[in-house]
Amino acid sequence: MNSYEEINKKLKQLNIKEITLEELKKISFSEKKSIEEIIQNIIFSLKDLEYTKTEISKIIQNHNYVEFPNSMTISNYGKEGELNLKYLCSDNLDKISNVDIKDLALVTGFGPTNSPTAGTLSMIFRIIEMQKKTGIFTNIIISDLGAFNSRQKPLEELIKRGKQFKKFIIKLGFDSANGIIRTHNDYDHARIFALASSVLTVNDFINHDEATADMYKRLNLQGNDFSTMVDQTFTVADIILPIIRYGKKGVIVSAGIEEHYYPQLSNIVLGRLKKKQGKIGNLIPQDAFVSSVYGKLINGLFPYVKMSKSIPQSAINIGDSEEEIKEKIMNCSDRNEEVILQMIELASNWNLEDIKKAELAFKNRKKHKNIWRNTKKKYCDFLLEIKQIWDECEEDIGDLKEEIFF
Repeated sequence: MNSYEEINKKLKQLNIKEITLEELKKISFSEKKSIEEIIQNIIFSLKDLEYTKTEISKIIQNHNYVEFPNSMTISNYGKEGELNLKYLCSDNLDKISNVDIKDLALVTGFGPTNSPTAGTLSMIFRIIEMQKKTGIFTNIIISDLGAFNSRQKPLEELIKRGKQFKKFIIKLGFDSANGIIRTHNDYDHARIFALASSVLTVNDFINHDEATADMYKRLNLQGNDFSTMVDQTFTVADIILPIIRYGKKGVIVSAGIEEHYYPQLSNIVLGRLKKKQGKIGNLIPQDAFVSSVYGKLINGLFPYVKMSKSIPQSAINIGDSEEEIKEKIMNCSDRNEEVILQMIELASNWNLEDIKKAELAFKNRKKHKNIWRNTKKKYCDFLLEIKQIWDECEEDIGDLKEEIFF
């Protein structure tokens, strides 16, 4: 079987329309790559998508996560269908129903390894919306030192982009009066890290591996085994910090499904710390728990079908030029129109009424082309405004030692 036949066999298995030789030629010309290079990128992307879909199904089934749509809400968030629209499944979310809002915390985090993709933007807009509609104290972590351990990136680059992320999220509407955005260079985090690491074992990490770990290793993006475990412990510390430091009874983690093992590890750590000898157990409410909601994914641009940091053409990134963003949105192939709709639904701060209008325009796009094109133009303009905000948040860093220690 040749590579072209292999692609179409995989596409058929994934219920995706087969790619034609003419399409391959057009993609090859636009990307200035050989057809064979394009084919290899597609094969990689398809295998990654197949792996992701299989893993997501296994994760949900094996852990009995509650799938959306359902009638769950987080305070007022979800009453208008926000959870059903934007989230895939949840774990332990039923436990928050008997907990006062003031005793809860929302937690999410971002690795400053590159400028935000559509997927990253979707998580930022979700957490800001959830903070606004629930009134829950919100922790956002920019994992600069964590990413330094788990990804192959220079520390000065991570610190610089981490500062940019923090300013960017605040400008997008994060309420600093009811939450904290911090990095891993934080005293409280270091203290919680020490407590968490005291009860973790190597087997805990082996048994709770990230769904994308194999992919990161294949792309040579992952650090060594020990430094990766350090980063994973950093994340556990991020999650349980509101419980130990601020006395919260419940934490709601908003994350991607591939990161589901972090809340699991966090509950394991909480359970062990509660039983630890001495007075350390008094630091933690005995009924404290971690719950989670896992966001829906945005597909990759065809022919790559899954967004990948290693294939720029698979994603729309606000680090792209204005021309690239316009081209990917306004002149996308028919195959990618649904990806643009997903971005409108997930990677925007549009209200539900405008999202419903966009969904209707997409549904009737062949009959009323101008309405859908105008909708895309509105979203393109929105994304370019977001890009401008991101660019304006960039700043130089000083001496690296001063950035770390002062």
